[in-house]
Amino acid sequence: MNTSEIKSNIDRMTEEERFFAAAYLHHLAQERDPAYQAVLAERMSRMDAGHKVTLEQAQRIHQALESEGL
Repeated sequence: MNTSEIKSNIDRMTEEERFFAAAYLHHLAQERDPAYQAVLAERMSRMDAGHKVTLEQAQRIHQALESEGL
């Protein structure tokens, strides 16, 4: 498939299909980015060391953001 065929396929996609295609392309870019992988590994290390957010904390943060209209 060449570039013009890809563009043509994208032009025929629904908005939802384009959203998922864009998300997939972003995922591929991150998957191949050594800097992003290093950040991800550091975050996992912090979580493994106990620096986590509980479900209750996440729900409180979510509710606070919603009440502010975010």
